[in-house]
Amino acid sequence: MASSPDFQNFIDEVIERNDIVEVISAYTQLKRVGNRYQALCPLHNDRKTPSFSVSPDKQLFHCFGCGAGGNVIHFIQQRENLDFMDALKLLADRAHLQMPDTRSPSDRAKQARLQDKKQRMYQLNSAAGKYFFQTLASEKGKAAQEYLKKREITPATVKQFGLGYSDGGWTSLLEHLGGLGFSEAEVEEAGLAIRRDNGTYYDKFRERLMFPIIDLRGNVIGFGGRILTNADDVPKYLNSPETLVFQKSENLYGMNFAKNDQSGYLLLMEGYMDVIALHQSGITNAAASLGTAFTPQQARIVKRYAGKAVLCYDADEAGQKATLRAGDILTSAEVKTKVLTLTDGKDPDEFIKAKGADMFRVLIHNAEALIEYKIRRIKEQYNLESDEDKISFIEEAAGVFAEMKNPVEQEVYIKKIARESDVSPEAILTEVRDLELKRQRVSIRKEERAARRSFEERTGGRRDLEQMGIYNAEKLLLNLLTERDVFRQIGNEIRPEDFSVDLHKKLAQILYDIHERGGPFRPSDVLEQFDQGQIGQVSELLLDDKYVEDKRGAAQTALQIIKQGMMKSAEKELLEKGDLQELQKLLDEMKQRKRGGNPNGK
Repeated sequence: MASSPDFQNFIDEVIERNDIVEVISAYTQLKRVGNRYQALCPLHNDRKTPSFSVSPDKQLFHCFGCGAGGNVIHFIQQRENLDFMDALKLLADRAHLQMPDTRSPSDRAKQARLQDKKQRMYQLNSAAGKYFFQTLASEKGKAAQEYLKKREITPATVKQFGLGYSDGGWTSLLEHLGGLGFSEAEVEEAGLAIRRDNGTYYDKFRERLMFPIIDLRGNVIGFGGRILTNADDVPKYLNSPETLVFQKSENLYGMNFAKNDQSGYLLLMEGYMDVIALHQSGITNAAASLGTAFTPQQARIVKRYAGKAVLCYDADEAGQKATLRAGDILTSAEVKTKVLTLTDGKDPDEFIKAKGADMFRVLIHNAEALIEYKIRRIKEQYNLESDEDKISFIEEAAGVFAEMKNPVEQEVYIKKIARESDVSPEAILTEVRDLELKRQRVSIRKEERAARRSFEERTGGRRDLEQMGIYNAEKLLLNLLTERDVFRQIGNEIRPEDFSVDLHKKLAQILYDIHERGGPFRPSDVLEQFDQGQIGQVSELLLDDKYVEDKRGAAQTALQIIKQGMMKSAEKELLEKGDLQELQKLLDEMKQRKRGGNPNGK
């Protein structure tokens, strides 16, 4: 990214103060191999084969599996799902550096207007929440009051969660907010009104019990509404659309309270009422996703505040599928996950009313590990008295074991299943290892196909082995050209335009410019001249994948391969043109080169 000299100096200082090895070590275990470090990639599902390489000398990383690469800022961007500025701020804070304000006056004014607009929407949502709360307490809210009484929700809980009611009027909220100075367009933008084709507006929520959605800072950002009638033509629950201040995938209902719990884990539910009932019973670590499937962003919230999670979704098929999906997302976010399954069709609210909060705590304590839940679900599909079913069960269970990262945990569960199925642990382990090997081969083939497609795209579809050799020679030479001594040796024998791939030409030109002006080679200065989609490729080129002892000799060899390729390409082109005179000159030059002479006599 282009930046002022002062800001670029700040970026350089942040990179210098955040050693890439130290930063990445917090996310994955690095192992020293020669002049580099290797690890399982923390950016993709890298389970068995270390594909992740870190160069402490160049302060770069590259994953040969997923293709990610760059400096420490790029790593944090990808690992934490942040944009450049947020990643820079995180690392600046880590190094105790103050972020400079580099925005132009117009950008600052634009940001100020955006913040004012957000603040205005927060105020509007807060006013709407108060109106719904007051309506619930009024004569209009009788039906909602009876519903809450039936669900045994106390007035204190109603107040704590700010529960409310939207009456049946088509413009009740619009008129109220209008009296407070909010325009109809503002109410629509906040997701609380809908605009008709004729330009008039009406309230989005009508005759619904209202649940304010509150963010971690205590701002009302949206609403959920539950219908109190049995009408078939309207959805049971209706949620606010996404707005300037509300993104469903990045928030959890009840998290504004649950974040203060000190239990060390979060209970993840499906519904508003379950969360409310649990908090009312004294179980204050419950939260729920907001009418959408569980997301990686929500998993990061769980990781930030607890590090452990207990999933308590519905026991029906949809709930079980949601449990598996959320469990995998949480596992990827390194959140230790258990599953609490309620039987007899009861939801948490019903269970607590029937058996009490203490019994629910017992269930939480005895919740299954996610792996146990997965195996149990598989087992339920088979009759282990049948040899055929037993084989199918072991094969499917092996698929679950093959996904496990922890070898000790893997061994424990294999032994457990071995006892239950009367099959030796060795046999199950063999099945697991075979499956791991198959998956690894599939993964390698995918990577090879991707690399081949990428190469063909970059080289116009040239697939012959000779051209592939030239491509690899160019990669090696570009890596070696980061060394000033190598540049002095061969800089006059090949120019950036002689490289066959556009990316190689651009990188070569940057390296030549650095050396010709006598400046130091700094990888970060190089990376900033490429777009985000190219940074991984450039990082691969800059990293020493294979340690080369004789760099000058290697450079000369790579140069000869490239020149031979250039000569053969020229020969082919002249043949196609039928230019026999120029072709003869070229052939004479090629013979001279093979004898080690110089065609120009120099």
